[in-house]
Amino acid sequence: MPGKIIAAAAAVLYLTWGGSALAQDEVAEPKQPPAEPTKRERPEESIAALEQKAAAARQEENWIRLYGAALQLHKRLPYAPEYMLEIIRAAAALDRRQTAYRFMLQMQQQGLSYDLNEMPETMGMQDAEAYQYINKLMGEAGQPAGEGRLVLSLPGSPHNLGDVVWDESRQRFLVGTRREGSLLAVAENGEAEELLRSNEENGMWSLDGLAIHPGSNTLWIASSASPAFAGFSTADTRRGGLFEFRLDTLEFANRYNLPADGLQHSLGSVAVTDEGHVYVIDRMVPVIYHKRPDGDRLERYVSLPGYVALTDVSVTPDNSRLFVADAFKGLMVIDPIAERLAPLAGPENLNQYGIYGVDYAGDSLVITQSGVQPQRLMRLKLDAAGAAIEDVKPMAVALEGFDTPGVGTIRGDSIFYFSNHGSPSGGQQMKLMATPLESGKAIEAPDMRLFKETIEKRLEKEQAEQQQ
Repeated sequence: MPGKIIAAAAAVLYLTWGGSALAQDEVAEPKQPPAEPTKRERPEESIAALEQKAAAARQEENWIRLYGAALQLHKRLPYAPEYMLEIIRAAAALDRRQTAYRFMLQMQQQGLSYDLNEMPETMGMQDAEAYQYINKLMGEAGQPAGEGRLVLSLPGSPHNLGDVVWDESRQRFLVGTRREGSLLAVAENGEAEELLRSNEENGMWSLDGLAIHPGSNTLWIASSASPAFAGFSTADTRRGGLFEFRLDTLEFANRYNLPADGLQHSLGSVAVTDEGHVYVIDRMVPVIYHKRPDGDRLERYVSLPGYVALTDVSVTPDNSRLFVADAFKGLMVIDPIAERLAPLAGPENLNQYGIYGVDYAGDSLVITQSGVQPQRLMRLKLDAAGAAIEDVKPMAVALEGFDTPGVGTIRGDSIFYFSNHGSPSGGQQMKLMATPLESGKAIEAPDMRLFKETIEKRLEKEQAEQQQ
């Protein structure tokens, strides 16, 4: 369960807002002595504690206790499929069929695909017409759909991939690696040339974030010291920065170091606007840093308490919206001008769990969603204000070659992405696939009233048959 990761990281890496224009509580109120907690004010249980409670209840077949713990977990992380499955498990064991059907239907409408026949606790429901109907639809959601083609393969472990960006000036993909700290120029026929490598002169380590600003002829690289880098030294622990190079000559121009705060850092994706605002995420802390067009330093822009699985960042060319992905909590939108941030709202048929890539494309976001079944690429159409999602279009679903797709870059009318970036099976081939931005079709929201009436009639029929 994901909460084990969240709880462990949050205990060490939790940060509060501060040091930026978006900081909260600029003027602090006088501190008051803490009040004694009452029974109604008990501290909220951590996700790790709730998961332990759920695991123990499941082992003991204490279904009421499992049901309660799973509901609390679902409330905390509503997109997590694991928690919805545990609710279904407990509800089925308790013969609370309407509850089980409700969560099955929710998962099905979100395009998730899990075979509930593999869950022993549903045995008593499997002959029911309503159960068979919804479970069949969930199975169909896992069928391959959409478009995707293999573009090229590179030798090496996919886990070594840091980031990829399209370089229009070279007509090559630029690929950053973690172990060697290499920047590769890769042609569509698979030929690769090393353009630069991390060394003592440039001061870089693993290359985990890349962005190009053609207007200023700039290549931006985010790099931080980690054991993944072959030349890692413990003396470099907690170091990292944003590095600036001339795009045409790859001449080193500048570096912007992370503040010396004593924290572990892991810089990741970089996003840049037309005017030259640069944003970079820190996956370890978690923080978004900002380098202004005329700035001489990398500043903390906003801290995100509780978002401990940041995966990617994207920005509109005019700097009006900044989009941040978290693998557990989904998408967040930040308005840099109004200095506001909020979860990115969307329709009920959108599950935002397991997003590992987000790219802005015109009026939409293109996401790589590898943490759910089925793995997929989705296009999310934004409203006119760019503050909410209007509709959802699966672009590529469960295609052959999908093995935890990850980082990608938009070139022309397609997105190019490494289809096995997070492959648990390892392997020694890095596979780049392409999917047209216009592939797939928008999900049409079903007539929920009619659908629910149909399910209710089937439930009534089942109950009548049971009473006979």
